[in-house]
Amino acid sequence: ARLGHKFPPHRVGTNWTHCFVTKYLDRLSMYTVQPLDTTRACGVNPTTNSAWFELLRKVLKKGDSGKLIAPECCWGVDESGFQSGLGDTQEKAIGRKGKKIQYQQQDGDRENITIIVTIGADGLSTPPAVIFKGKGYQTKWKQDNPSNALLGYSKKGWTNGKIGQLWIQQFNKFTREKANGRTQVLFVDGYNSHYTQGFLKYARIHNIHILCYLSHLTQIYQGLDVMVFSVLKRFWIEECDWWEREEGEKVSKQNFLAVYGHAHICALTPTLIKMAFQKTEVWPYDPSVVSTEMLAPSIETLCKGILPLVPSTPIRIIGKLM
Repeated sequence: ARLGHKFPPHRVGTNWTHCFVTKYLDRLSMYTVQPLDTTRACGVNPTTNSAWFELLRKVLKKGDSGKLIAPECCWGVDESGFQSGLGDTQEKAIGRKGKKIQYQQQDGDRENITIIVTIGADGLSTPPAVIFKGKGYQTKWKQDNPSNALLGYSKKGWTNGKIGQLWIQQFNKFTREKANGRTQVLFVDGYNSHYTQGFLKYARIHNIHILCYLSHLTQIYQGLDVMVFSVLKRFWIEECDWWEREEGEKVSKQNFLAVYGHAHICALTPTLIKMAFQKTEVWPYDPSVVSTEMLAPSIETLCKGILPLVPSTPIRIIGKLM
């Protein structure tokens, strides 16, 4: 559009894109496209961004003696699914020229297991919770447990209201000594296990504020999604591959805690955890972390983005309210 009459009247040639990129190589670069759900793209907009930071500011100001809630009392929790038979590193291999496929033997059993990970703004974390799929606890699940993980089960291997209530009791057990009576805040997503009556009642009694991320925005504001889980799963895949090669056993419930525990310890370093809170503005509180570029996907769906002319003042006011 900026070229106007200089643009070819019919269409460009097959090599036009390549030539254009080559010509402006100092200003252009090639990127791998990451999928982004439409609701997430529209959700991170200036209005919701301002609302989130204002809510966060108000909660952080609820600390004791007029102070902000301390970093050692700021926690974030989230669940992520892991597969017991996963080995998906797509490693490089050297083989005879002309042989197109190099296979790496892996176990095909991939039962989903839920891990609950909790991190603190001071760089520390609490022991993870592992949820197996099952109808009851089995003694053969007891094994080497380097991360001191809590172990539970559910019919589908997911968290639920009952597990959520038991988990927050364990969370308080691990953090109350550090809190020493001070107010704590726990950041959660919108999953229903975080909002049962028992969960919220226990949190209120023990002076734990529950702050939920805005819907469909965890890819921007949740430190575990933004920083931690990608690193954790990379270590997890490496540990799975090592275990199957060196031990000659598939990763199953009988050895899951041992394999996962090493990945958890390697991934959840104080440096990474602190970066997760810094990158998502929680601690230190910094609204400028969310840049204009991060809000860009939502611009075309905003009211002011589709109005061809500057409307009158009353209409502008209504538009902002919408």
